[in-house]
Amino acid sequence: MPLSATAASSVPDVCIIGAGLAGGVMAHALATLGQTVVMLDAGPRFPPGRMAALRQRLDTGRSPWSGPADRDRFTNAGATAYPLNDYRVKGIGGTTLHWTAYTPRFHDDDFALRSRHGLAVDWPVAYGDLEPFYGQAEAALGVSGRADNPFAPFRSTPYPLDGFPHSAADAVLGAACTRAGITAHHVPFARSSVRWGARPRCMAFSTCASHQVCPISAQYTAETHVALAEATGRVTVRPECVARRFELDRQGRVRAVIYSDGHATEAAQPARAFVLAAHAVESARLLLLSTPPGHDHGLANRSGLVGRHLMEHPLWAVHGRLDQPLHPYRIGFHTMETQQFCSPADRGRVGAFRLAFPNQAGPVPAELAASGEAWGDGLVADLNASFGRVAAVHGFTEQLPDPNNTVTLDPVETDRFGDPVPRLTWGLGDYDRAAGDAAMATAARILDAAGATDIERPFGDGFSFCGHQIGTVRMGADPAQSVVDRDLVCHDVPNLMVVGSAVFPTSSSLNPSLTIAALTLRAARRVPGLL
Repeated sequence: MPLSATAASSVPDVCIIGAGLAGGVMAHALATLGQTVVMLDAGPRFPPGRMAALRQRLDTGRSPWSGPADRDRFTNAGATAYPLNDYRVKGIGGTTLHWTAYTPRFHDDDFALRSRHGLAVDWPVAYGDLEPFYGQAEAALGVSGRADNPFAPFRSTPYPLDGFPHSAADAVLGAACTRAGITAHHVPFARSSVRWGARPRCMAFSTCASHQVCPISAQYTAETHVALAEATGRVTVRPECVARRFELDRQGRVRAVIYSDGHATEAAQPARAFVLAAHAVESARLLLLSTPPGHDHGLANRSGLVGRHLMEHPLWAVHGRLDQPLHPYRIGFHTMETQQFCSPADRGRVGAFRLAFPNQAGPVPAELAASGEAWGDGLVADLNASFGRVAAVHGFTEQLPDPNNTVTLDPVETDRFGDPVPRLTWGLGDYDRAAGDAAMATAARILDAAGATDIERPFGDGFSFCGHQIGTVRMGADPAQSVVDRDLVCHDVPNLMVVGSAVFPTSSSLNPSLTIAALTLRAARRVPGLL
């Protein structure tokens, strides 16, 4: 395709596809290094005020971040249907527009499952390689935390902000943990415990977990880094531009990305180097859609691993009823957890899991009132006797990479541009489910130590999702066994880099976002050498 007049008139140093966490952090880092950048994102730039978004969620139940069906279509082929559109957001800020802002560091073990436990593969980088960048990422995102976690890996820098105090429920469940021989501690969040730059102090509206909206923007979103990048004058952001394929030059380097804008007008965006930051599903899809000569099975796919090893972060839950009130919903996120089981010595047999104690368990008063028959003073008495008595423990488990869990191109279904939509095949293996069983057994032990009755699993023997798509563009040292190298540059395409959780060789029981940011900051140093 010939370049449009606008595109041909000024070729930027770098084109970034995706304006979420990885793309935003990368854009700002490159602008700081003096590079010129064009960012393309498939979604819009959302209004900066969050109160209207919260009102829409409360009034209608609809997500304020949902996109058009013909843009976000996908299909499922596995035994477990994966609800992709419940979790991802296309737009400036990406999925950080509705994330929990939980920002732990991975443990040393998470990078070395093969060498330490005989599982899966090792990463081509170790925790020590990322440790300085973890500190930089915490500073960049404004992470609040307290260094009281005895299971956490070494850190060379303090948290930028003090952590949030424990909730009322934590006093009860923390004492139960002690009786059960479990050590609990504070939780790190990219959320302001005090004013942080333009971010106000968190006022505990409690809508961040229940409705995925902070009405005063007290928690980080990638809009922050996109705005900082734009303020340098070196970064141009183009919303509602859907990347459709890469084109190569005669030297095998990416020449341009072909995209369609909101009016379905097709254009080519050239650059000297490209950074693919479209998350695990769409990053794999864009590579598979790109089939220039010599890349019949997708760009950078000589290993055949593009789209393989799709992982999630399963969530398991146990509930119980206590006699005393726990005062839920006074803060919208958990303030206590334990990482005691994130790096077990017998990890080769029992998978890693993290336990957290949410502050939003049980029905709200309106639901209790609607389900009962009392009125007036009787209703008040019933509510006082029943509301806030449900305690919950949530378990979050790792999932091993499985080559049968994939993102492929659907053979029939297409999007509004006529391109095949992503087809997800996903399920849990025996090892993954055993980790969930271990997490729920430990959770039940804590609730029993708290004196809870009616202990149950609200998902039965099943689980829910955290919405963390991981894998599909694996990093590694061997081009035959990976797609990108330890600096996230494609083995097969010298000026194409992939950032985000797509490159993770394995998952963890811990959320991926801070590791995404740390890897991106580390990779940004390599980009000038690709030009």
